[in-house]
Amino acid sequence: MQEPDFRPTGWLQPHFEAADNILRFDRFMELCLYDDENGYYSRQIRSIGPGGDFSTAPAFSPLLAKAVAHSIRLTGLQDVIEIGPGAGHLAVTLRHELKSSFLRFRKRVRYHLVERSPRLQSLLRKKLARSVLVHSSMEDALRASSGAAFIFSNELVDAFPVRVFQKGEKNWQELSLCIGEAGIAERWLPGNHLPNSTLFTQPWTSGQRCEVHASYRQWLQSWLPHWKTGCILTIDYGGTPSEIYHRKPAGTVRGYYHHERVTGTELYQLPGKQDLTADVNFDDLVHWGEELGLRLRALLSQREYCGPFLQDPSSAPERFLTDLHGAGQAFKALLQERN
Repeated sequence: MQEPDFRPTGWLQPHFEAADNILRFDRFMELCLYDDENGYYSRQIRSIGPGGDFSTAPAFSPLLAKAVAHSIRLTGLQDVIEIGPGAGHLAVTLRHELKSSFLRFRKRVRYHLVERSPRLQSLLRKKLARSVLVHSSMEDALRASSGAAFIFSNELVDAFPVRVFQKGEKNWQELSLCIGEAGIAERWLPGNHLPNSTLFTQPWTSGQRCEVHASYRQWLQSWLPHWKTGCILTIDYGGTPSEIYHRKPAGTVRGYYHHERVTGTELYQLPGKQDLTADVNFDDLVHWGEELGLRLRALLSQREYCGPFLQDPSSAPERFLTDLHGAGQAFKALLQERN
């Protein structure tokens, strides 16, 4: 088997040169995940599935689909938009759950998928045929639903590039990267332009690293004017700042290479060949939503959200999803409303 290429710069070299060798971390993360030719999500499409790098809970259990279907039924909305559907496991199960319930009311759910990757779009169309509409942007999906829809995502926010900050003795510093003699190295610069985040109001000790999903807020703001009414459900791993940074002075950014966790400077050794992620600060999601005109309806742990639909407590996948010492507490379900 051919050994992986561990050269620390490679295809990223021109991007560092264009940035005068000061590449902010969120730009580095964006390139590593989404570059058309070398990004992780472009290169690793073939590994999608129960044994692949993009495996998530819906690939193993229908429990989450049952809970989401219940939330959709309560709104009475007929247009459903799933953002970042991956291989479409949740879409398949959720459509089945919705079809049986909505037929009683002689209604038909219009199911939309939003996926930016052309390769994944092709895969989803083959898998789901004409049962769904696939869009490349939220604006397109909202136009197709006349601006009224139930919107949801599962493990979407954590894949948005993050800005990384470190608390100094007096002020905040922000992480950038540069190329040195040994490859990619960290460089901390004054945090002169802090993003809008609840993190900066917390009493951190000196040296604490934190991440802000500022790119997600920008993306959310870009399409919200096209959304007239409905609910948005966001499921992801994270919590309050005190929860996600408890005993984590180095922050939560990490990578996954063939399901093995990667941290520290190893994050910079395989650009484009490993997943990069960070825990989601749900205080920010609530705060940003309120600023942008969304009303908080509920914020629950995944156990609380899925628990009422637990059918087989002996099922390993259902136990995993609702484990109070695992995914049941680590994942949160945020429901917001737009009127």
